[in-house]
Amino acid sequence: MAETEYNFEPFAKTAEYKGVNRKIIISWIAAMVDSGVERVGRLLDIATGVGTMVRLFLEELPTEWDQPEVICLDKSEKAIQVAQDKLSSVVKTFHSIHSPIQDMKVIEEKANVVLWGNGIHNLSEEDQEESVKRIAQNLDKDGWFFFNTAFYEGARPEGTKSFYRFQIKKAVEILREEGIQRERKKEKAEAAKFHPRSHYRELVEKAGLELHDMEELAAPLYKEAWEYISGFKNYALGALHGYPVKEAQSALEKAVAPAIQKYGIDDGTGELYIPRKWLRVSSRLS
Repeated sequence: MAETEYNFEPFAKTAEYKGVNRKIIISWIAAMVDSGVERVGRLLDIATGVGTMVRLFLEELPTEWDQPEVICLDKSEKAIQVAQDKLSSVVKTFHSIHSPIQDMKVIEEKANVVLWGNGIHNLSEEDQEESVKRIAQNLDKDGWFFFNTAFYEGARPEGTKSFYRFQIKKAVEILREEGIQRERKKEKAEAAKFHPRSHYRELVEKAGLELHDMEELAAPLYKEAWEYISGFKNYALGALHGYPVKEAQSALEKAVAPAIQKYGIDDGTGELYIPRKWLRVSSRLS
């Protein structure tokens, strides 16, 4: 598999990413504990990437609980290999599934918990619906499905839109200086289509799942994190649709510094950040 086919998630290594996702996972585990859950036998992680969500989940489980079997699904075989290497020191029983989530088959031993961190927005509405349906089919009785996204209506807190507009403006200036033109007929990426909260409620309910909780969590993101986000293919396709992807990614990364310098919020130490909201969703097999 070519290196360009898989993004090794440098953003997932940042303190901001780990911090917000740890808080989200803590809330999910608390929901299970409050509902009387006393163990997780099998954990299925969707679009596992480098395994960050698995590691955070295992770290936050109650100390008296036995470690679950871990099943990692990713469409990239290389990603699965990387995740297995990174998780080898903390996971006792590791299984993998090489498949897009929307094509996933029913596994023999179903999962008690399915995690899908920071990825559902990358799929079309049709593929999202098919994916959640297949997740429901792979949940054991009373099993839980947890997912989150930072690409939805409301992800951009009030007062932050000027940052995005300025970043795009600067990126377009950079592209024009490099002689790169936009092809206006290009369509936006799925990640650029921000769905309302009701969309995700309907997704789980159509799959026969019961919505347990849906809440938002704001997190401060600093310059390095925004540069990583700006380097995501789907972010570039959405923000600068119509421009060549690689050039758009590079221009957006370069535009972060002036945009955050102009519109960033001082955290009290002289460091500037722009907040972003995550939507966290917990559901159960009803």
